[in-house]
Amino acid sequence: MVLAVLLQCEHVSCTISNWTPSVEGSSVLKNVPNSVQYLYFRYLNITTLNFDVLDRVRLSNDGAIETSIHYSRVEQGYLSSQTNISSLLLMDTNLSDIEFEPHNSMLKMLTIVQSRLRRVPDSINQLAVLQVLAIVRSLIDSVDLSLFCKLQHLHNINLMHNQIAFFNYSLTTGVEFPTLWEINLAHNLLTTVHLDNFNGMKALRTINLSNNRLHSLDGQLLLSSLKKLELSHNRFTELNFCSWNVSNLADLYINNNTLERMPVCMEETMPSVSYLLLASNALSTDDSIWRRLAKLHQLTMLDISYNRLTSMVWANITLSSRYINMNNNPVKYINISMAIDGFHVDAGCTTIEQLTISSMSSNETFTDTYCTPIRCSYNSERNSNQLQCGKNVEECEMCI
Repeated sequence: MVLAVLLQCEHVSCTISNWTPSVEGSSVLKNVPNSVQYLYFRYLNITTLNFDVLDRVRLSNDGAIETSIHYSRVEQGYLSSQTNISSLLLMDTNLSDIEFEPHNSMLKMLTIVQSRLRRVPDSINQLAVLQVLAIVRSLIDSVDLSLFCKLQHLHNINLMHNQIAFFNYSLTTGVEFPTLWEINLAHNLLTTVHLDNFNGMKALRTINLSNNRLHSLDGQLLLSSLKKLELSHNRFTELNFCSWNVSNLADLYINNNTLERMPVCMEETMPSVSYLLLASNALSTDDSIWRRLAKLHQLTMLDISYNRLTSMVWANITLSSRYINMNNNPVKYINISMAIDGFHVDAGCTTIEQLTISSMSSNETFTDTYCTPIRCSYNSERNSNQLQCGKNVEECEMCI
């Protein structure tokens, strides 16, 4: 059954469905209002897409147009420098190659999702005003970051959900990555990463390397601009942060690895960490873990659940933390000498037998001891800042 081409417009957007240019020609574009700002193509029946055809769509204000193409047979594409497209989305296509004509001064956002691309197109470096690049759920297996380094306006590189097993940065001269804020390489096949590749990106705030197969990091990360580092869901058994310079790092995610000890030098090189996720590792209680964590004076939230910790003792320390998640550890006792207002510790699903927390304000301190051998609460009648604990005989099936 052959479906007729359909044009639907509402306000400043139009959707063209079931268009076969080789049959219907380009007459449908003549009916697109000249005030359109968003143009969507669904089920576009074409294998080679020459974007020159979109030059027929003229805006009354001569502004740029945002275009998306969904569920198309498109295999190849060519974007003219004259095409007035500021944002281009290609989703669920057969795209295996796309080329951009030099001196393109319009395209700011390029998003390609679910394609057959095996490499980042070399002509990407011709997109002089590009701000966001996303090639997601495709077949890219390697990438050279130097392809992007001269793009003066590029803020975000998203290459997640590909098959990248290797990336490098063949060094060039001049200003490199002057505005790059975020690079996302999550859900790929990386086994090791050379951190030196990032050190020239002086504006970089976020690096996401989660959900790879990483077992080691080579070199040192020297980025005072970095705010967020994601290393979760990898295969690290140990990490060494000595000689790093990430003094402004605020969020560090290392959950879902197989770490047996805290990363070496973490507290010295990452003094500004406020959100620290160490959940689902193989950490065990030793003489230094709590002393080292206490040196992170900006630490607000600590998730250390699903490890092998048998105790938590913060002796003679006033914690700056607001929330600590300790659940699903074989913890026997917890002792916190002083906690700030609003402090909350989750000790559920543990084997805890003794819990002592002294608080600056008992009304603002919370303790979860669900599914444990004891049940604790504050004695409000005596206005006590000490926990009162008793035996818990309730059965619980929620803990793994």
